[in-house]
Amino acid sequence: MVVAELGKRGVIATAFSGNVPDIDILAYKKGNTAAIQVKAWRAGSVSFDAKQYLNITQDGNVQTVHGVKNRNTGNLTFVFVKIGNEEPDRFFLLSEFDLSTIIEENYSSFLNKHNGIRPRNSQTTHCSVTEDNLLPHLDNWALVESALNEKNSS
Repeated sequence: MVVAELGKRGVIATAFSGNVPDIDILAYKKGNTAAIQVKAWRAGSVSFDAKQYLNITQDGNVQTVHGVKNRNTGNLTFVFVKIGNEEPDRFFLLSEFDLSTIIEENYSSFLNKHNGIRPRNSQTTHCSVTEDNLLPHLDNWALVESALNEKNSS
């Protein structure tokens, strides 16, 4: 679906079948490429392991977030696809930096509500991103164009 949407926008794209770590699609336009990670879901939220994005320490049962890992990364574009049942599919496009910021806000907020202790399993670093978190990035296809243009100016 994402490859087709990119094609409608004049971007050549190819999908990989799980054999390229962190990249699901490679987009190409005018000699430039951009890496894209796709996350699709039908209901609920999208799950992540917060420690992939955050610096988290554990002292006994208490977890503390010490900011985002690799704050300056951002070469990867994420496309979240909310697969519609009765309604049309919805696409949310954001940078790796923006996703890391959402994860940091959600995870830190959850820990703060529970005094740093995860209620069911104090060792887990599971977190989720909701559709509400993604709404500011709805149909942000210009992000892919921008990523491809940035390569051109380098």
